[in-house]
Amino acid sequence: MLRPALGVAVALALCACGSPSASEDEGGSSESDTGSPAGGPPPAPTLESPADGAVDVAPISELCWRGVEDPDGDAVGYRVWVDEVELTNGELGEYGFVGTTCTGPLNFADDRSFTWRVRAFEVEDPERESADSPTWSFSTARVEDSEILFADDFSMDLGWTVSGDATTGAWVRGRPRAVVDEHGETAQPDGCFAGMDCWYTGANPDAELGEADVDGGSVVLTSPPFDPGSATSLSISLARFFYRSDLEPTGVSLELALLVPDPGAPGGETVHVLDKLDGGEGATPANAWSSVAFSACGIELPPGMRLRITASDLVPPEAVIAEAAIDAVVVEGYPDSDVCSPGVGALCDPDDPLPACGEELLCCAEGPIFDGVYRCMEPTPELGDSPPAEPGGPLTGPLGCPSPDLVLLDKNLLVYTEELFIEPDACSLYEGCVIGPGWRKLLRFDTKTANAGAVDLVLGIPANHPDLFTYSPCHDHHHFDDYAAYTLLDGDEVVAVGHKQAFCLLDYDNWAWPELGEDGQVYTCFNQGLSVGWSDTYRANLDCQWIDVTDVAPGSYTLRMDINVLPAGKAQPTLVERRYDNNRLEIPVLVD
Repeated sequence: MLRPALGVAVALALCACGSPSASEDEGGSSESDTGSPAGGPPPAPTLESPADGAVDVAPISELCWRGVEDPDGDAVGYRVWVDEVELTNGELGEYGFVGTTCTGPLNFADDRSFTWRVRAFEVEDPERESADSPTWSFSTARVEDSEILFADDFSMDLGWTVSGDATTGAWVRGRPRAVVDEHGETAQPDGCFAGMDCWYTGANPDAELGEADVDGGSVVLTSPPFDPGSATSLSISLARFFYRSDLEPTGVSLELALLVPDPGAPGGETVHVLDKLDGGEGATPANAWSSVAFSACGIELPPGMRLRITASDLVPPEAVIAEAAIDAVVVEGYPDSDVCSPGVGALCDPDDPLPACGEELLCCAEGPIFDGVYRCMEPTPELGDSPPAEPGGPLTGPLGCPSPDLVLLDKNLLVYTEELFIEPDACSLYEGCVIGPGWRKLLRFDTKTANAGAVDLVLGIPANHPDLFTYSPCHDHHHFDDYAAYTLLDGDEVVAVGHKQAFCLLDYDNWAWPELGEDGQVYTCFNQGLSVGWSDTYRANLDCQWIDVTDVAPGSYTLRMDINVLPAGKAQPTLVERRYDNNRLEIPVLVD
């Protein structure tokens, strides 16, 4: 399931891939707009479909516009933005749509609104551009069994209220600063889970341990009301952080509750506690951002429901330091599915799956981006070591969750060292890919990631997941965060590290069926993902696809590659997979 975008829209990270082939009449109109004076840039395109304001658009659709003619007869290409995120197909400076007036099929998040616009440019001189077309909007149909009732990434104030009786500490919306205790544990997170803002307890501008933490009572954060409509059950997902300097005392807690209007109840509401982290025997640390989800089953769902998050420290003053934070709240309703009854599709607890899934079903995370929601699913075979004769044939690998499985390949990897002069203003220096300017010795290598799982990894247009990308002002585009990390080892000792400034995830090599070549390629930088049996290759010659070994003595070492890397300060990897124990590859290398 493609979740709603959480965070402001960002531009797409550019990939190191070629332009997709497309016939000139693919899906577009044969008419052309003219009108620019001779010698001027092309005229602005006219959008055609989906129509402005269209609703229930199929989540897999293409965007089409009317072609234009350049006044001088030069070849024209087109740049396309969706939710202000540009669809691009190549390295910096290579634009996306030439010889076509449609994007081709794109995967959009279902049950969501999008905006889009198009700009024309001269292929031989891309800086000669038209004005933008008018911006149109459309809404996709709901194809999943859930609908979004309430979603908040806290990029703006939607009307949460703050209350409580604590003597110190209060919920504030903003960006927390990292605080570390005397044991090196994170007492306050370094920023939010996604985007710039979240709610956290106690502004602490000087990053001092115990400053403005919760003490002497509770601090309460209550959402604006939402209407469950025709839903018969709910799931509530969010990212949370909770630090306790001592796990033993009870009364230091973080509670999530659902408030249900009830005229006969005290205060006019019934309180349903969905989860509570408290101290005592068996308590575990929760001081890393974690995506969690809880179900609301068997309760009345009237309009005007609210969420309540309460952080409490009821032990003697200053005995325990308590800090909390929340982000990325999503409430989903299920109007057509009985997700509370055991069986396929039921919401389940991965730590206690039997009540919902029984012995036959698996409790599996929904994908492609981990958000804490688990459902009971039938065990499904993966690609395994013996692919079927052709794509789409029956898979015969081990049974598991119906999810992708990313694995690093070690066949035919190119590895070599190279001397490269790094200018003082180079992007590779700015982004931490080299230790310093001047002549640097680099260990370059390929990274090949294959999908050997049960289903495609489908991300779709980057606007579906803006929180996955970080803007690089140097490159003037965004990078896919936490995709790959590289470590050079001498035995168990780390001697150098690197990281991949990933562009995008796409079908690059037909790994399982090499005789088919590029036939069957589905995912590109426009429409990201990785098909079962395909691999994505970051070639050794790409910028930052290296480890800086300038200060490493010549000799034999081990190169360790990790993919779908656990983000700093978070408890789970970003992408959902059937398994994570094959996300590391170690190979011998020679530094000369």
